[in-house]
Amino acid sequence: VSDVTTFVNNILGVPNGGVDEQNYVYDVNGDGIANVSDVTCLVNKILGILNPGEIPPSYLTCPDDHHPHLIDLGLPSGTKWACCNVDTENPGKQSPTNYGGHYAWGEMEVKSSYSETDYSYDNIGPDIAGTRYDVAHMMWSGTWVMPSVDQIEELTNNCTYKWTEVDGVNGGMFTSKENGKCIFLPAAGGRWNVNLSGAGSAGNYWSSTQGSSSYAYYLYFNSGTSDWNYYDRFSGQSVRPISGK
Repeated sequence: VSDVTTFVNNILGVPNGGVDEQNYVYDVNGDGIANVSDVTCLVNKILGILNPGEIPPSYLTCPDDHHPHLIDLGLPSGTKWACCNVDTENPGKQSPTNYGGHYAWGEMEVKSSYSETDYSYDNIGPDIAGTRYDVAHMMWSGTWVMPSVDQIEELTNNCTYKWTEVDGVNGGMFTSKENGKCIFLPAAGGRWNVNLSGAGSAGNYWSSTQGSSSYAYYLYFNSGTSDWNYYDRFSGQSVRPISGK
């Protein structure tokens, strides 16, 4: 906190008693000037919040309970997967076993009904990763984005799949063939109309990739298999982010 005080004093032109000003680098965000944005950047660093453009650190397993974390599965592309699902309603409860929210493709909110007449969009582009329609990017910011269908296929091709239970929650465990590390995706089911279907017996996870004018690709799994396919964009499905870099 004393560093924040020193930064603010320097920007306002207030002397810092006993402080060697030459030991401080005030242009924290590297934009060439020292102003209030550098204070915001410093506070974020102290709080462990990513600043725009910063890449989240990756881990082999979750180092603590402060989710989300980025898990390195040793995938060929270098893509790292998040340890938990997006939950816009209860972000403080995000964890590897929490279902998170169900979202229509391109939408930000959890709804009471998921049907074609409830859906907000017509054509929002062939891939929404990193756009204002990407719930992962809009909620978690930084380099977090929804995975493309190619990244989902890479996950299924380079990991072994096992239906299992973690802390009383059914779901799919994807274990890397390269380094043995894994991510658990809870079987959160999906929402169609006003109904939640398949909770505890199936998982449905959106990609960022549109399949056709009315469909988008998604990852699905159950007690017998895991694969990817496409489905109605208006349906409510889970979102498991990746790092965009």
